[in-house]
Amino acid sequence: MSTRKRLKLELNARLIAIVGVLIAIVFVTTFFIKVPMVAGYVHLGDAAIYMAAFLFGPAVGALAGAFGTGLADLATGAYANYAPGSFVIHGVQGLVAGWLAWRGDMKRMILAVIAGGAILIGGYFIYDLAILRIGWGAATGAIAFNFWQALSGGVLSIPLVLAIRAAYPPILTWAHRRTWQEEEGPA
Repeated sequence: MSTRKRLKLELNARLIAIVGVLIAIVFVTTFFIKVPMVAGYVHLGDAAIYMAAFLFGPAVGALAGAFGTGLADLATGAYANYAPGSFVIHGVQGLVAGWLAWRGDMKRMILAVIAGGAILIGGYFIYDLAILRIGWGAATGAIAFNFWQALSGGVLSIPLVLAIRAAYPPILTWAHRRTWQEEEGPA
């Protein structure tokens, strides 16, 4: 017989608090730390999304990314038309990044940042063209800004996550309840 450790996402007060705090962190790093551009703005919210996903997993990364950036876009007023796109794009970015690199090493986090960056760049390109209909030139011009936003998020989040993990290793189980389950396998 073999034993396998499983972690289950359990809705409890700690998880709700973690998600709420991370939504607030993503909101603040998106809304207050930004550089306005022609087609939106470059912000540090991606660093917070990656941090949430790498430390607490895909579900928390998705919720923090979706609600944090969506609410920030609504709060600006000027970019409220991006709120639905930001909700979906950054939610998927957090989900995929968490799925690829939750509890992973630096190589997995780099892979997650590349995948998350591709989701960010491709997602906004499609959103600009298909939903906002801003035109090919403006949508293509926004690719460079989205690239730098995704890259800066990865460059800031990976060392931050590694430092947090080293300083307090139990943080990796905060969002999940630890359970043990016996499995029957080959003898």
